[in-house]
Amino acid sequence: MGTFGAVSGGGQAFLRSPCALAFVASDGEEIFGWCWGHHLIRPDASSMLYLHRLEVAQEHRRRGIGRALLRAFMSAGAQAGASRMLLTTGEANVPARALYESLGGGLAAQGPTVSYWFLLQPDATASACPVSGSEAVQTPGYRALLLNGVAGVGKSTVAEAVGRELTGAGHVTAVVDTDLLAQFGPPPSVGPAGGGVYDELKCVNLASVWANFRAAGARFVVAAAVIESVALRERYTQSLAGCDVRVVRLTADADTVRNRLRQRDTGPKLEQHLRALDRHGPPPTETAVEDFTVRNDRTPADIATEILVRAGWADQVS
Repeated sequence: MGTFGAVSGGGQAFLRSPCALAFVASDGEEIFGWCWGHHLIRPDASSMLYLHRLEVAQEHRRRGIGRALLRAFMSAGAQAGASRMLLTTGEANVPARALYESLGGGLAAQGPTVSYWFLLQPDATASACPVSGSEAVQTPGYRALLLNGVAGVGKSTVAEAVGRELTGAGHVTAVVDTDLLAQFGPPPSVGPAGGGVYDELKCVNLASVWANFRAAGARFVVAAAVIESVALRERYTQSLAGCDVRVVRLTADADTVRNRLRQRDTGPKLEQHLRALDRHGPPPTETAVEDFTVRNDRTPADIATEILVRAGWADQVS
């Protein structure tokens, strides 16, 4: 993170300003993040917020800290009488743009930087609506589930079951098997462009596919993927622009996975998956990548229901 008040006395001078607003996320003396900006009075006696900076330390990202800081900033401004908020960010800053859009930011301009307007509600910033210029524009929230796990654990089958639950409840939902987004070969030679090229192809193509589904009216997307690192999770999240993302790890015992592989695959592909399973040992039950883990030992419909409940989506299908 950067330094707040880098000029001697600058921080204190800023905080003494009557229009200053700043929030810090910390645990004791350890600072995780901050945001700061201004509450500006307009000539017509109305007021607005301007968020100048929001930062979260790299090692503490993806824990909801940035969202909490932004909500606190919006709430304080709304309580002080501000009716709108403006912020800008870089066009290529996909994680920041996804956060702002998930909290109701309406895109106002594009170019090297982009601007977002928010219409503030004094009683509940969670219901903040986007505005473009002076007109309120309702933007739906988007949600994504990434079903993670080893080959043969049942990701694609469960993804289809989750999709059926959501579409059955009337939600426009996209279901994607990311393996189908990287049917490409022959494989590149080992090196910087080696094994990672397939993960990158999946993420790049997922971004394009999601953009098309979203333009067609989808608000939900369920994708099957193999995500083995926090960095790859972040890459997938970037591909799902505007989505509140949940990652679920499916698990099953090794014998069950082998039986499913034998029912699904044949020939060299089957042998490759079986060798990988033997080489890596029992499938992991929990890593730092997922939000929660579900054991895939029941019907796909039962697993889909558990996932929707634990992801906080039960209200979408009840």
